[in-house]
Amino acid sequence: MARSTKTADGLTEKQERFCIEYVDNGGNASEAYRVCYDTSSMQPSTIWVNASRLLNNTKVTLRIEAIKQSRSDRAQRGRDIINNTLLDIVETTTDDLYYTDPKTGKMKTRSPQQLSKRARNAVKRMTNNNGRVSYELHGKVEAIKAYAAINGLNAAQEVNVNNRGSMLGEIRIGFDDDAM
Repeated sequence: MARSTKTADGLTEKQERFCIEYVDNGGNASEAYRVCYDTSSMQPSTIWVNASRLLNNTKVTLRIEAIKQSRSDRAQRGRDIINNTLLDIVETTTDDLYYTDPKTGKMKTRSPQQLSKRARNAVKRMTNNNGRVSYELHGKVEAIKAYAAINGLNAAQEVNVNNRGSMLGEIRIGFDDDAM
């Protein structure tokens, strides 16, 4: 009989797989159990009972929470990267792309190696015509819209003006009742 090895959390390999499957499938313990264990000769009620017992195991519960937290942290890092990139697009100015040559006093385009990370994030396309570099930037308006959408800053797209519920059924802007 082969011995089962334990993970760092004190779980068997099957228990570890169960935890991952449980998180992956959105919390269906019976389905996670079916994936990780041989259930070919089990009744659905037996599968449910065994899956429930696994969920009542403190080590399993702690591992599931650790997996969820790890994935939440990773998703937050991804959102932070996206937000920072969008803010780089919005905040980049022509000063990031050009500089004044100290010898001649003329404006010159920075080479790609001279661009800051913020400016590189804002560059959509770079062209080089015989040594003359030019940049096309991502649209600031599109970046602002994407930032607002990602962060839930968009106002409601519809206003219900029908006389349903507690809505009055009219919108009055800038009029006093006495002025009419």
